[in-house]
Amino acid sequence: MLALDLPETVDMLTADSLSDLGEITALRDRAFQNLRAVRVDRHKVVREKDGSHFDVLMGGSYFIASLALVLDEVVRRYTKDTPAPDGILVTLPHRHQLAFHVIRDRSVAPSLHAMARFAAVGFEQSPGALSPSVFWWHEGSFTQVATQDNAGLHIRLTQEAMDLAARFASG
Repeated sequence: MLALDLPETVDMLTADSLSDLGEITALRDRAFQNLRAVRVDRHKVVREKDGSHFDVLMGGSYFIASLALVLDEVVRRYTKDTPAPDGILVTLPHRHQLAFHVIRDRSVAPSLHAMARFAAVGFEQSPGALSPSVFWWHEGSFTQVATQDNAGLHIRLTQEAMDLAARFASG
């Protein structure tokens, strides 16, 4: 979905409103150029004693979480690394935040749990809430792998998450 960032609001553009603005491919290309130019105000790496770690991008822009649409570029820009063949864990708790973990080793399991807690808290406590879930970005697609359930901070892992963690645990 394309959005127009105005001084006081952000408008979601419908198919009807887009038809007056030009050819859709050109509009999408421009939208991605604008997205790549979104200013991130703060980048930090969260590291815990259990071996978990993930990067967090934050900023005043309403489009920080939208950077997930160019996740491979974001990883290269902020970690000076390339995405691994096993993909990236990503969470978008609210519009001003994006967190990610490049999957490379056994740290995937504790990082997944830490990110799930991080997403749940950010989702509950921040304006512009988007998702309490953790997603696995792999080969350009997103798959939900963990989310908060109705019991509060109890995290529900999908089969994909358990399979991913098991693959690294045995290696």
